[in-house]
Amino acid sequence: MIKEALVGNIVYSKSDAIVQGIAPDEDFSRGVALSVSQKHPGIVEDFEQYRATTPPSPGGLWAWRNGAGPRVVSLFIREPAADHRGKARLEWIDQTLARLREFIRENQLKSVALPKLGTGAGDLDWRDVKPLIQKHLGDLPAKVYLYTIFNPVIEGVED
Repeated sequence: MIKEALVGNIVYSKSDAIVQGIAPDEDFSRGVALSVSQKHPGIVEDFEQYRATTPPSPGGLWAWRNGAGPRVVSLFIREPAADHRGKARLEWIDQTLARLREFIRENQLKSVALPKLGTGAGDLDWRDVKPLIQKHLGDLPAKVYLYTIFNPVIEGVED
């Protein structure tokens, strides 16, 4: 089940996992990544350690968790760039959503929250991205919450 048009800040989600789209050289300075790093500051250092041991590439996935909180699933959908403003590609979103589908099944997640992947810093059109989300996640038993309107101070109503 996909529930779309949630208004709020995804970091307040009560879902089992919060999903973000990032670049392999993410600096967590803007967008969803900034909100995630402010709520979960340990993710930045852990990501740096991960990058040092396993250099990520577009199309991949990295999952992080701090204690009992929700998982943060990072989908590598943007190219690395010196100015950290690399663009997203639909084929990378397609690849990462397939991996996310497997991750949801393997970890028996009951719910996940996603932003409008690739449409901010990634510079993609939501009309091209949304069908990929429906294709990969639409038939899962897990609830999929799409946060489509960002409001930094409120919690989205998920149910």
